[in-house]
Amino acid sequence: MNRNLIPEIDVDLLEELDARLVPVQAGDELLLARAKATIMRTIAQDRAPLYRTVRASDREGWQKVCPGLERKVLWDSQGARSVMLRVAPGTTVPAHVHGMDEECVVLQGTIRIGELELHAGDYHVGRRGTSHELAATDTGAVVYLRGAMDEV
Repeated sequence: MNRNLIPEIDVDLLEELDARLVPVQAGDELLLARAKATIMRTIAQDRAPLYRTVRASDREGWQKVCPGLERKVLWDSQGARSVMLRVAPGTTVPAHVHGMDEECVVLQGTIRIGELELHAGDYHVGRRGTSHELAATDTGAVVYLRGAMDEV
């Protein structure tokens, strides 16, 4: 285990918390169950993996968003989501306003956002509060996006 990931323990804080502990009385089963559930959730979060790998060969996890558009969630974190989009030839995505910065990398194909044409390897960012024009593709595309959870 990498000890750099383990925070130093504040002994004074532990002693202060210990002094404030109050024993649970008989009959407080609901309170005890809630406390246990909170502790177990915290333990589960602490055991969350430090790395995640998604392989291009993974066939699972794709969700149909609308005709011609599929999404695979790669990561959710702190109000942002990373996704991969598969866009079929001839598909259009309506204009929208960004709730936060949205990053886009075209991995395959070509996509147009208004008059802007993006090809494989191109990067584009839509800043928070800006609106994107209609996006479309004639060739189909695979796109990586990172932005607000409710938008991607």
